[in-house]
Parts: sequence; structure tokens; C-alpha cells
Amino acid sequence: MDIASGSARSRHPSYALAILDGEQATAFNMISRHKLIRLIREQRPELIAVDNVHELASSRRDLISLLRQLPMNTRLVQVTGGERQEALTRVARWHGMTFDRLNPMEEAEACARLAAKGVGQVVCAFEDRTWIKVSRRRSPGRGGWSQKRYSRKIHGTVKGRAREVEKQLRESGFSFTSRAVEGLGGYIRCEFVVEAPRERVPVKPGCYEDAQVRVEGVERPRLQFLPLQQRRGYIIAGIDPGTTTGVAALNLQGELVDVTSARAMSPADVIEWIAARGKPLIVATDVFPTPGAVEKIKRSFNSVLYSPGEAVPAEDKIAMARQFGYKNDHQRDALAAAVSAFKKYRNKFSLVEKKAPPEIDPDEVKALVVRGYSIENAIAELVAAPAPERPEQAAEAEGPADVVQVKDHNRQLEEQIKTLRDYQEELKSDLARKDQEVAGLLRKLERVRDQAYRETRRDHEIRIRDKEIERLRGLLRAERKILRRLKSQRSRLNRTERVEELKGYRRLKPVEAFSKEAVVSAGERWSIGRGDLVLLGDASGGGPHTADLLVKMGVEAVVSEGEMPREAEEYLHGKGVPVLMARDLELSRIDGIAFVDPENLERVRAAWAEQMERQSKEKKTRWLESMIQEYRVSRKKEEKKQSRPQS
Repeated sequence: MDIASGSARSRHPSYALAILDGEQATAFNMISRHKLIRLIREQRPELIAVDNVHELASSRRDLISLLRQLPMNTRLVQVTGGERQEALTRVARWHGMTFDRLNPMEEAEACARLAAKGVGQVVCAFEDRTWIKVSRRRSPGRGGWSQKRYSRKIHGTVKGRAREVEKQLRESGFSFTSRAVEGLGGYIRCEFVVEAPRERVPVKPGCYEDAQVRVEGVERPRLQFLPLQQRRGYIIAGIDPGTTTGVAALNLQGELVDVTSARAMSPADVIEWIAARGKPLIVATDVFPTPGAVEKIKRSFNSVLYSPGEAVPAEDKIAMARQFGYKNDHQRDALAAAVSAFKKYRNKFSLVEKKAPPEIDPDEVKALVVRGYSIENAIAELVAAPAPERPEQAAEAEGPADVVQVKDHNRQLEEQIKTLRDYQEELKSDLARKDQEVAGLLRKLERVRDQAYRETRRDHEIRIRDKEIERLRGLLRAERKILRRLKSQRSRLNRTERVEELKGYRRLKPVEAFSKEAVVSAGERWSIGRGDLVLLGDASGGGPHTADLLVKMGVEAVVSEGEMPREAEEYLHGKGVPVLMARDLELSRIDGIAFVDPENLERVRAAWAEQMERQSKEKKTRWLESMIQEYRVSRKKEEKKQSRPQS
């Protein structure tokens, strides 16, 4: 696919889509993102090919959200490479393809055909681990007499579903870790982290009575690009020989291909491991002088040998290998050797990428440069046709000839070769133009033949559109219902504010239960803040930690409709927050919202303050009496001790 209008940052971008089935291509022009995702979910393609993934999502978060919507076995491929991208026209030219870069449909078809050939990098956003969460499908809420029984039923269902998931994972032989949050009669939620990719985990998401199951792949800390097809490209092999042999492989861009280490690894095993990962252009070691085993491996591949010429300090090895990560010192030394070899040729490789013509693979030029060619000679070697028989050789075969005549003949041959090359380029351009004309005529012929198919497809799209319209109408009805409810709430709040303004009453902001969740929820809903009065519906169950939330909100007083636990009440008293009983305040209710007369509030608060002062005085009195009693007891003991006769 290719973006057709707008951009990835536009609100409503459109896309050109080409669906490739074998050699048959079906084109869709100017389709929306929503329709694009729906087609992908219906067709369930093997590959989705783009020239730049940012055309589908403007940010990493949006891209991961899109990848979660794709079918399980569908892969997203960026045909222009991974983090280091090439121009799409250049990649297509390398594989013998041409297209009009100003035509989004041709770009989309080119992306599809390149991906079908195994060109590109697969976007990997998830680790080979899966996250499963079993939780409540609905919140128990405030409830009534049957609240605890209802909570036990929900939590028991969650626990039962979690045990079924655990049994399913154990029967499938997966390694996993789990963490459960206990609730009344079961689990509030239970989470599993399975050491397997999402497509292998047999657990399916869904809703089951009072429980729900979510299954998602674990997101990587950063996006990773992996080759779509593991082709045998040039690599730099670093080797650390010894009892335990370490081997590392980097590509010519300095990216890690693979690293390993093993005991008693023979040279044949090393050769087999390296050959499976590419064609080693350079065989590097950090040991000086070069060991015989490394020389043997280098000769078997006819590679270029790299040796540092002196011992490399351990600090330098750690610095070079840290960016890739390693498990032991042998892998570290192998990585350090490969990185050191790459740094030696890095500048030349950068020049090759700048100077190499579009029709030449830069890695082939780099291979010749490493073997001793200059960049210009390497490019000429790959561009030039096979050279004709040298005139000097013919002259030697036939006999002596004049040197001047030989030079003139060579000059004529060079001019002839240059003319033939120019003519060859003209023929290539004419051939490409004719190929484009033939392709255009074939597309026109295909459109004429597929008229009936397009009509059938159009009817199908109309049916899909009608279903989508009906779905959107249902959403609109639901949104309107929510809007009416919100308007009703707003009008009720406006009436309560008018009551406060006209009669001078103070409103109490309700908290349904004395729990952390209920306090936080009420604080967000009613904007509870400094100087507010709080009406506590069910005061049982909370403690000092829950009471501390009200203290941090800065409430003026807490009005309770039931008895509060002693510890929580003492904590609030200690923080200077009055705990008043609703029955003492003679509350008034308008549209379900409680109000209190300020005079009654001050009266009850004064009574509370007197009670607190009286309790404080009684506490001090009891403390003083206990001190006096202790003093009397100790004084009597001293008098008895003094009255005893001296021995």
C-alpha cells in the first residue's frame, strides 16, 4: 500500500492498495484507513508491504495500536529496509523493476511485488512473550444487603477462569509466571506472563459471565526490524578461539546478526555456524598472533583476515561489545573483534554507499574494496562488460607489431566500447518505456475484462456500507442516550447550586463507601477539595490509610451515616477533621443530593469540639493520676527499704 492523499499526520488520510495473489493484482484507489483495516481483517493477508511504516501511523504508539488490530499471522514489511532505509525506486531497480513514482497505485504494486520476492524488513513490535489478564467483567458497586454475596460470586468466577487459563497453559507445556490480587471469595484479577509469542498461546480473549480475559503480546522497548528473507549476505565474523569458542557475526552496516559460544566447538562447527548466517567477507580475531584455527577458517571461506596487531585491553572490549549485549567473556571478545574490524572499514563503507550507482548493490562494491580495489575501480569492475581480448596478446600470438599502432587500436576500441555503452543505456531506457506502455495496456485490458467483477464488488461494498451505516446509527443512538443523561445530571447540579445560593445551605459531596477505590472515584467525580463537606454512606471497612486520603484532599468535615471504625475515627480526630453523625445534622435532600443548614453544622461541630476537649482533659487527668499513683508506690517502696534494720 501507499499513501494517496494527505499524510500520516492527517486526520483522514487515503491509501492506494494493491492486493497481490500470485501474479494477479487487484487495485483499490483512494480508500480510507478504516476501510483499509477492515479489508486486512477480511482478507487476512500473509504480508502487508509499505515503503515507510510512518505512512500508516505518525507515532510509535499509533503503530503498535495498529499492529494489535492486524490478524495474528499477518506481518508488516517495510520494503525499503529497516532503520537505514533506501529509496523505493533504488530498491526496485536493484530487482529489475520500474514504476512511476508519482503514481501511488504503481508504488503500492511495486511494494507488494518486492515483498513477494522476499525483499524488506519485518516490523517486530512485540517480544516472544504474551500477557494474559483475567479480571472482573463488572464492578461490584455499592450494593445492599447482598453486596458481599454478590462480590464473592464475581471474585469466584474470576478465580475459576484464572485456574482454567493456568490449566490450559500447563497442558500446553508453556513456561509462565502469574500474579493474583486476592478479593472477597476469590480473585479481583490475575495476570500471566507466558514465555511464548502471541500466535502460539492457545488462550483466547473474551467475556465469560462475570469475568473477562485479555490476551496481548508484550511490547518491545523499541521497534525491531528483521529481514523478511534470510539471504546469505556478506558478514564480518569475529572469533575467540579456545576451550570455549565464541563466534559473532555483524553485517556490513555494523548491525548484529548473531552471537554464540560453546565448549569444544571444532573449526568445522564454527565454519558451519558462520556459513548458515552469511558469506564471511572478513574473519576477525582479537588474539595476536593469529591462531591456526582462525587461519584455517579464513582459508575455507577465502576471506580477508583482520587482526589488531597487539593485545586489546579488556576495557576497550567491554566498550565495543556493550551495545549488543553478551552472556560471557567469550562472546564479548568475539563481538569486540568483529566491531574492531568494522570500525577499520566504516569510513570506506560510507563512501561506497554515497558513490555507488543505483543499479549496483553497495555490498558487492564493499566486498571488492575490502579485497584491495579502490572504490572507483570496484564500481567500474561491476559496471563494465567483459573486456575483449587484449591486442597485446593477439600481437604476441601473431608476432611483433608497432607499439604506436597497438596504442591507436586500443584507443579506438575504448571509444567503441564507450559508444556501445551509451547505446546500451538508450536501449535500456526505450525498453523500460515500452515495458511501462505494455503494462498500462495490460491493465486497461484487465479492467475491461473485469467489468462484471467490479460490479459485483461494488454491490458487495454497498452492502458493507449499509451495515456500517446501521452500526453507526446504533452508536449515535447510544451517544444521544448518554448525552440526555449528562444533560439531566447537569440540570440537577444547576438546581443544587441555585439552592445553595438562595437558601445559604451547604452541599455534602457523597462518598458511597469507606474504601480507597470509592474515595478516589468520588474525588474525581465530585471534585472534592479543600473546605468541602463529605457525606460517607457506608463508613465500615476503612482504616487509617483510607482516612488519610480524605485528609490529603483537605476536607472540612466528614458526615457519616453509620458507625466508623475506631482507628479511622481517631486518625481523623488527630488530624483535626471532625467526624459528625448525619442523624445529628437534620440533613435535607433535593434530587438525591444532601444539604445541611450552616447553623446546625456549627452547632454540631461546636458540640464535637467540646467533646474532643473534654476527652482530652479526661485523658490528661487519667495520665496525671497514673503518674501520681506510680510515684506513691515507688515512695512506699523507698520508705520500707529505709525502715529495715541495718545488718
